[in-house]
Amino acid sequence: MDFFSELQNRKSNELSNEFRELQLEAKEHLLNSKAENTKRAYTSDWSHFEKWCYSHSLESLPADPQTLAYYITSLGKEKKASTIKRRMAAISQRHKTKGYPSPCKTPLVKGVWEGLQRKIGVEEKGKEALWLNELREVIETLPKNKLIGIRNRALLVIGWAGALRRSELVGINIEDISKTRDGLIIHFHKSKTDQKGQGQDVALPYGSNPLTCPVRSFEDWIYASALTEGPLFRRIDRHGNIMERLTPPAVRMVVKNSCKAVGLDPQRYGAHSLRSGFCSQAAKAGKAEHQIMKQTRHKSSDSLQKYIIKATLFDDNAAIGIGL
Repeated sequence: MDFFSELQNRKSNELSNEFRELQLEAKEHLLNSKAENTKRAYTSDWSHFEKWCYSHSLESLPADPQTLAYYITSLGKEKKASTIKRRMAAISQRHKTKGYPSPCKTPLVKGVWEGLQRKIGVEEKGKEALWLNELREVIETLPKNKLIGIRNRALLVIGWAGALRRSELVGINIEDISKTRDGLIIHFHKSKTDQKGQGQDVALPYGSNPLTCPVRSFEDWIYASALTEGPLFRRIDRHGNIMERLTPPAVRMVVKNSCKAVGLDPQRYGAHSLRSGFCSQAAKAGKAEHQIMKQTRHKSSDSLQKYIIKATLFDDNAAIGIGL
Protein backbone atom coordinates (compact mmCIF):
# COMPACT_ATOMS: atom_id res chain seq x y z
CA MET A 1 0.00 0.00 0.00
CA ASP A 2 1.40 3.41 -0.94
CA PHE A 3 1.69 6.38 1.39
CA PHE A 4 -1.39 8.20 0.12
CA SER A 5 -3.59 5.10 0.27
CA GLU A 6 -2.49 4.47 3.84
CA LEU A 7 -3.48 7.98 4.85
CA GLN A 8 -6.78 7.64 3.03
CA ASN A 9 -7.68 4.57 5.09
CA ARG A 10 -7.46 6.48 8.37
CA LYS A 11 -10.70 7.49 10.02
CA SER A 12 -12.01 10.62 8.36
CA ASN A 13 -12.26 12.50 11.65
CA GLU A 14 -8.51 12.16 12.14
CA LEU A 15 -7.82 14.34 9.12
CA SER A 16 -8.51 18.06 9.18
CA ASN A 17 -9.79 19.84 6.09
CA GLU A 18 -6.43 21.58 5.77
CA PHE A 19 -4.60 18.27 5.90
CA ARG A 20 -6.89 16.77 3.27
CA GLU A 21 -6.07 19.67 0.95
CA LEU A 22 -2.37 19.11 1.54
CA GLN A 23 -2.81 15.43 0.79
CA LEU A 24 -4.50 16.19 -2.55
CA GLU A 25 -1.84 18.73 -3.48
CA ALA A 26 0.98 16.33 -2.62
CA LYS A 27 -0.64 13.63 -4.73
CA GLU A 28 -0.90 16.11 -7.62
CA HIS A 29 2.80 16.96 -7.27
CA LEU A 30 3.61 13.25 -7.37
CA LEU A 31 1.66 12.89 -10.62
CA ASN A 32 3.54 15.87 -12.06
CA SER A 33 6.95 14.45 -11.15
CA LYS A 34 7.22 12.87 -14.60
CA ALA A 35 6.86 14.45 -18.03
CA GLU A 36 3.58 13.79 -19.86
CA ASN A 37 5.28 11.68 -22.55
CA THR A 38 7.03 9.62 -19.89
CA LYS A 39 3.78 9.09 -17.98
CA ARG A 40 1.98 7.95 -21.12
CA ALA A 41 4.79 5.54 -21.97
CA TYR A 42 4.92 4.17 -18.41
CA THR A 43 1.14 3.69 -18.34
CA SER A 44 1.23 1.79 -21.62
CA ASP A 45 4.21 -0.32 -20.55
CA TRP A 46 2.67 -1.18 -17.18
CA SER A 47 -0.60 -2.16 -18.88
CA HIS A 48 1.31 -4.54 -21.16
CA PHE A 49 3.02 -6.15 -18.18
CA GLU A 50 -0.29 -6.52 -16.31
CA LYS A 51 -1.93 -8.23 -19.28
CA TRP A 52 1.05 -10.53 -19.74
CA CYS A 53 0.95 -11.53 -16.05
CA TYR A 54 -2.82 -12.09 -16.22
CA SER A 55 -2.47 -14.33 -19.27
CA HIS A 56 0.08 -16.46 -17.39
CA SER A 57 -1.77 -16.42 -14.04
CA LEU A 58 1.03 -14.47 -12.37
CA GLU A 59 0.90 -11.61 -9.86
CA SER A 60 1.91 -8.25 -11.32
CA LEU A 61 1.98 -6.19 -8.11
CA PRO A 62 4.07 -6.99 -6.27
CA ALA A 63 5.80 -9.01 -8.96
CA ASP A 64 8.10 -11.87 -8.07
CA PRO A 65 11.63 -11.44 -9.51
CA GLN A 66 11.16 -14.72 -11.40
CA THR A 67 8.04 -13.28 -13.05
CA LEU A 68 9.97 -10.27 -14.30
CA ALA A 69 12.85 -12.49 -15.44
CA TYR A 70 10.43 -14.55 -17.55
CA TYR A 71 8.74 -11.40 -18.86
CA ILE A 72 11.88 -9.71 -20.14
CA THR A 73 13.03 -13.03 -21.60
CA SER A 74 9.82 -13.18 -23.63
CA LEU A 75 10.28 -9.57 -24.73
CA GLY A 76 13.82 -10.35 -25.87
CA LYS A 77 12.44 -12.53 -28.66
CA GLU A 78 11.10 -9.54 -30.61
CA LYS A 79 11.75 -6.24 -28.80
CA LYS A 80 14.81 -3.97 -28.81
CA ALA A 81 16.89 -3.48 -25.68
CA SER A 82 15.74 0.14 -25.40
CA THR A 83 12.07 -0.95 -25.31
CA ILE A 84 12.72 -3.61 -22.67
CA LYS A 85 14.71 -1.14 -20.57
CA ARG A 86 11.83 1.34 -20.65
CA ARG A 87 9.30 -1.31 -19.64
CA MET A 88 11.52 -2.35 -16.74
CA ALA A 89 11.65 1.30 -15.65
CA ALA A 90 7.85 1.49 -15.75
CA ILE A 91 7.52 -1.67 -13.66
CA SER A 92 10.09 -0.40 -11.17
CA GLN A 93 8.35 2.97 -10.91
CA ARG A 94 4.94 1.40 -10.29
CA HIS A 95 6.34 -0.78 -7.50
CA LYS A 96 8.05 2.17 -5.82
CA THR A 97 4.97 4.41 -5.90
CA LYS A 98 2.91 1.60 -4.36
CA GLY A 99 5.43 1.05 -1.57
CA TYR A 100 6.98 -2.20 -2.83
CA PRO A 101 10.66 -2.88 -3.52
CA SER A 102 11.50 -2.97 -7.20
CA PRO A 103 12.04 -6.50 -8.59
CA CYS A 104 14.35 -4.93 -11.19
CA LYS A 105 17.00 -4.43 -8.49
CA THR A 106 17.27 -8.11 -7.57
CA PRO A 107 20.37 -10.15 -8.56
CA LEU A 108 18.21 -12.55 -10.59
CA VAL A 109 16.66 -9.87 -12.82
CA LYS A 110 19.95 -7.97 -13.14
CA GLY A 111 21.69 -11.16 -14.26
CA VAL A 112 19.02 -12.11 -16.81
CA TRP A 113 18.98 -8.53 -18.14
CA GLU A 114 22.77 -8.48 -18.53
CA GLY A 115 22.75 -11.77 -20.43
CA LEU A 116 19.82 -10.68 -22.58
CA GLN A 117 21.61 -7.49 -23.63
CA ARG A 118 24.64 -9.53 -24.67
CA LYS A 119 22.41 -11.70 -26.84
CA ILE A 120 20.21 -9.11 -28.57
CA GLY A 121 22.66 -6.17 -28.50
CA VAL A 122 22.05 -2.64 -27.28
CA GLU A 123 22.68 -0.68 -30.48
CA GLU A 124 20.07 2.01 -31.07
CA LYS A 125 19.42 2.79 -34.71
CA GLY A 126 18.26 6.35 -35.13
CA LYS A 127 17.35 8.36 -38.20
CA GLU A 128 20.01 9.56 -40.60
CA ALA A 129 21.44 13.02 -40.09
CA LEU A 130 20.39 15.64 -42.64
CA TRP A 131 23.64 17.38 -43.57
CA LEU A 132 23.77 21.05 -44.55
CA ASN A 133 24.24 20.39 -48.28
CA GLU A 134 21.20 18.08 -48.17
CA LEU A 135 19.20 20.70 -46.28
CA ARG A 136 19.96 23.20 -49.04
CA GLU A 137 18.84 20.72 -51.70
CA VAL A 138 15.61 20.17 -49.80
CA ILE A 139 14.95 23.91 -49.40
CA GLU A 140 15.51 24.51 -53.11
CA THR A 141 12.70 22.10 -54.04
CA LEU A 142 10.09 23.80 -51.83
CA PRO A 143 7.51 25.99 -53.63
CA LYS A 144 8.80 29.52 -53.02
CA ASN A 145 5.55 31.36 -53.73
CA LYS A 146 3.20 29.16 -51.72
CA LEU A 147 2.45 29.49 -48.03
CA ILE A 148 3.22 25.85 -47.35
CA GLY A 149 6.63 26.15 -49.01
CA ILE A 150 7.51 29.29 -47.03
CA ARG A 151 6.34 27.66 -43.80
CA ASN A 152 8.24 24.45 -44.44
CA ARG A 153 11.43 26.34 -45.22
CA ALA A 154 11.18 28.19 -41.89
CA LEU A 155 10.32 24.97 -40.08
CA LEU A 156 13.26 23.04 -41.50
CA VAL A 157 15.84 25.82 -41.21
CA ILE A 158 14.90 26.88 -37.68
CA GLY A 159 14.66 23.26 -36.57
CA TRP A 160 18.09 22.50 -38.03
CA ALA A 161 19.91 25.65 -36.89
CA GLY A 162 18.45 25.40 -33.38
CA ALA A 163 18.98 21.63 -33.13
CA LEU A 164 15.38 21.50 -31.94
CA ARG A 165 13.24 18.55 -31.05
CA ARG A 166 9.93 18.31 -32.91
CA SER A 167 7.98 19.01 -29.72
CA GLU A 168 10.01 22.19 -29.24
CA LEU A 169 9.48 23.29 -32.83
CA VAL A 170 5.70 23.05 -32.71
CA GLY A 171 5.61 24.57 -29.23
CA ILE A 172 7.16 27.87 -30.29
CA ASN A 173 4.92 30.92 -29.97
CA ILE A 174 5.68 34.16 -31.78
CA GLU A 175 5.85 35.90 -28.40
CA ASP A 176 8.73 33.59 -27.46
CA ILE A 177 10.96 35.02 -30.20
CA SER A 178 12.97 38.20 -29.92
CA LYS A 179 15.11 39.72 -32.65
CA THR A 180 18.53 41.26 -31.97
CA ARG A 181 21.22 42.67 -34.22
CA ASP A 182 22.95 39.26 -34.11
CA GLY A 183 19.90 37.16 -34.92
CA LEU A 184 16.93 35.54 -33.21
CA ILE A 185 16.58 34.31 -29.64
CA ILE A 186 13.92 31.70 -28.94
CA HIS A 187 12.86 31.29 -25.33
CA PHE A 188 11.61 27.86 -24.27
CA HIS A 189 9.60 27.86 -21.07
CA LYS A 190 9.92 24.09 -20.75
CA SER A 191 11.53 21.28 -22.73
CA LYS A 192 12.57 17.64 -22.49
CA THR A 193 15.72 18.55 -20.56
CA ASP A 194 14.00 21.32 -18.58
CA GLN A 195 10.85 19.74 -17.17
CA LYS A 196 10.86 22.06 -14.13
CA GLY A 197 10.51 25.11 -16.36
CA GLN A 198 13.66 27.04 -15.52
CA GLY A 199 13.62 28.30 -19.10
CA GLN A 200 16.17 27.96 -21.89
CA ASP A 201 17.24 30.32 -24.67
CA VAL A 202 18.44 29.22 -28.11
CA ALA A 203 20.24 31.72 -30.34
CA LEU A 204 19.86 31.58 -34.13
CA PRO A 205 22.45 33.81 -35.84
CA TYR A 206 22.14 35.22 -39.34
CA GLY A 207 23.24 32.72 -41.97
CA SER A 208 25.75 33.49 -44.70
CA ASN A 209 23.52 31.78 -47.26
CA PRO A 210 20.07 33.45 -47.66
CA LEU A 211 18.58 30.06 -48.53
CA THR A 212 19.33 28.59 -45.11
CA CYS A 213 19.38 31.72 -42.97
CA PRO A 214 17.08 31.14 -39.97
CA VAL A 215 16.42 34.87 -39.53
CA ARG A 216 15.37 35.44 -43.14
CA SER A 217 13.27 32.28 -43.23
CA PHE A 218 11.47 33.38 -40.05
CA GLU A 219 10.84 36.89 -41.41
CA ASP A 220 9.58 35.51 -44.74
CA TRP A 221 7.10 33.25 -42.95
CA ILE A 222 5.85 36.01 -40.65
CA TYR A 223 5.39 38.37 -43.62
CA ALA A 224 3.61 35.79 -45.78
CA SER A 225 1.37 34.47 -43.01
CA ALA A 226 0.64 37.86 -41.41
CA LEU A 227 0.81 36.17 -37.99
CA THR A 228 1.43 38.42 -35.01
CA GLU A 229 0.91 36.14 -32.01
CA GLY A 230 0.27 32.58 -30.95
CA PRO A 231 1.75 29.44 -32.51
CA LEU A 232 4.52 30.11 -34.99
CA PHE A 233 4.04 26.95 -37.04
CA ARG A 234 0.49 26.06 -38.02
CA ARG A 235 -1.34 23.67 -40.25
CA ILE A 236 -2.30 24.92 -43.71
CA ASP A 237 -5.33 23.41 -45.46
CA ARG A 238 -5.57 22.69 -49.17
CA HIS A 239 -7.14 26.09 -49.78
CA GLY A 240 -4.20 27.93 -48.22
CA ASN A 241 -5.99 28.76 -44.99
CA ILE A 242 -3.81 28.92 -41.87
CA MET A 243 -5.28 26.73 -39.17
CA GLU A 244 -4.31 25.46 -35.70
CA ARG A 245 -0.88 24.67 -34.23
CA LEU A 246 1.16 22.08 -36.10
CA THR A 247 1.60 18.71 -34.35
CA PRO A 248 4.87 16.78 -33.74
CA PRO A 249 3.89 13.99 -36.20
CA ALA A 250 3.36 16.67 -38.86
CA VAL A 251 7.00 17.76 -38.48
CA ARG A 252 8.10 14.19 -39.14
CA MET A 253 6.01 14.09 -42.32
CA VAL A 254 7.37 17.44 -43.54
CA VAL A 255 10.93 16.14 -43.17
CA LYS A 256 10.14 12.78 -44.79
CA ASN A 257 8.26 14.25 -47.74
CA SER A 258 10.89 16.95 -48.29
CA CYS A 259 13.68 14.35 -48.29
CA LYS A 260 11.74 12.14 -50.67
CA ALA A 261 11.42 15.07 -53.09
CA VAL A 262 15.22 15.21 -53.53
CA GLY A 263 15.68 11.44 -53.83
CA LEU A 264 16.56 10.62 -50.23
CA ASP A 265 15.00 7.50 -48.71
CA PRO A 266 12.14 8.83 -46.53
CA GLN A 267 12.34 5.73 -44.33
CA ARG A 268 15.80 6.77 -43.18
CA TYR A 269 14.87 10.34 -42.25
CA GLY A 270 12.58 11.91 -39.71
CA ALA A 271 12.17 14.95 -37.45
CA HIS A 272 15.28 13.99 -35.47
CA SER A 273 17.33 14.23 -38.69
CA LEU A 274 17.34 18.02 -38.23
CA ARG A 275 18.84 17.86 -34.73
CA SER A 276 21.32 15.12 -35.58
CA GLY A 277 22.22 16.93 -38.81
CA PHE A 278 23.21 20.04 -36.88
CA CYS A 279 25.27 18.00 -34.38
CA SER A 280 27.06 16.10 -37.14
CA GLN A 281 27.76 19.20 -39.24
CA ALA A 282 29.03 21.16 -36.23
CA ALA A 283 31.29 18.30 -35.17
CA LYS A 284 32.64 17.93 -38.71
CA ALA A 285 33.34 21.69 -38.78
CA GLY A 286 35.51 21.30 -35.66
CA LYS A 287 33.17 22.91 -33.13
CA ALA A 288 34.00 21.99 -29.53
CA GLU A 289 31.68 19.77 -27.52
CA HIS A 290 30.73 22.55 -25.13
CA GLN A 291 29.76 24.78 -28.08
CA ILE A 292 27.50 22.11 -29.58
CA MET A 293 25.99 21.29 -26.19
CA LYS A 294 25.18 24.95 -25.64
CA GLN A 295 22.99 24.87 -28.75
CA THR A 296 21.54 21.38 -28.31
CA ARG A 297 21.16 21.71 -24.52
CA HIS A 298 22.37 18.17 -23.94
CA LYS A 299 22.85 17.53 -20.24
CA SER A 300 25.88 15.29 -20.79
CA SER A 301 28.33 14.69 -23.59
CA ASP A 302 27.51 10.96 -23.65
CA SER A 303 24.40 11.54 -25.76
CA LEU A 304 26.34 13.82 -28.09
CA GLN A 305 29.25 11.45 -28.64
CA LYS A 306 27.42 9.19 -31.10
CA TYR A 307 27.01 12.14 -33.49
CA ILE A 308 30.60 13.32 -33.09
CA ILE A 309 32.09 9.85 -33.57
CA LYS A 310 30.09 9.18 -36.74
CA ALA A 311 30.78 12.63 -38.21
CA THR A 312 34.54 12.39 -37.67
CA LEU A 313 35.14 8.76 -38.70
CA PHE A 314 37.36 9.84 -41.62
CA ASP A 315 39.30 12.46 -39.66
CA ASP A 316 42.88 11.27 -38.98
CA ASN A 317 41.86 7.87 -40.32
CA ALA A 318 44.78 5.44 -40.34
CA ALA A 319 43.70 3.97 -43.68
CA ILE A 320 44.13 7.34 -45.42
CA GLY A 321 47.47 8.20 -47.01
CA ILE A 322 49.08 4.76 -46.75
CA GLY A 323 48.94 3.91 -50.44
CA LEU A 324 45.63 2.14 -50.76
